[in-house]
Amino acid sequence: MTVPVKPADLAIWIALAVALLVVLFPIYWMLNTSLKPSEEIFRSPPSFVSAQWSLEAYAEIFTTRPIARYLLNSLIVSAGATILSVALASLAAYGFTRFFIPGANLFIIFLLFTKMLPETLLVVPYFQLMSTLGLINTYVALILAYSSFALPFSVWMLIGFFRTIPREVDEAAIIDGASRLQAFWRVVLPLSRPGLAAVALFTFIIAWNSYVWALVLTTNPDMFVMSVGVTNLVGEYRVQWNELMAASTIGALPVMILYAFLNRHLVSAITAGAVKA
Repeated sequence: MTVPVKPADLAIWIALAVALLVVLFPIYWMLNTSLKPSEEIFRSPPSFVSAQWSLEAYAEIFTTRPIARYLLNSLIVSAGATILSVALASLAAYGFTRFFIPGANLFIIFLLFTKMLPETLLVVPYFQLMSTLGLINTYVALILAYSSFALPFSVWMLIGFFRTIPREVDEAAIIDGASRLQAFWRVVLPLSRPGLAAVALFTFIIAWNSYVWALVLTTNPDMFVMSVGVTNLVGEYRVQWNELMAASTIGALPVMILYAFLNRHLVSAITAGAVKA
């Protein structure tokens, strides 16, 4: 028996399809442009589907540009910032949810307030600090910068998630002979995997997409990350759009792959944080 489709449901599906098309079209256009030969890039009107797709632009940027180096730098910095943020945020959230700390709620509000500040306000102090420490053009400077901006939201999110885990769980582990740190490592962390995955994804995206901090804290071309390296493909008088879009496609792939692996944890973690925090 066929169930009739209600007009309201049909309108919702049409609206969702249109929204999906709007979201996916820029990605398709980026990929389509990256596969076009150079002589087709400036053709008017533009072709929405090229009959001469090739990997010429990808070969060109890997042979004439240090894209591989940019990609490696981004992976190192983003992975380092993610590991550091997840480690510090999980320890902080565990302390806030398992121990009585005077003024804890005010401190959590202060953490969220720092997230509201424009990052550009701290560019000069950060640069002076890293310059004094001799960390300009190092991975450490970028990892510390990205982690510091990801930590407030990461701590807030994990506090909400840790509050959904009963204290009796780690107390039972302590009664069985585990130390407080062992209970945290072997019991609480495995139960909070969705929250940790969401925080890891959030921090990785911040570190991967950041442009201002990478531009300010690195002056050596060998230390440029993808966000800075891609902008270097924009010439003074001409832009090779197929090469620029090829580099952009390569830069978008790691985040898309990571999201594909972690997206199932994202909704439950954000929901837990929103309800319990």
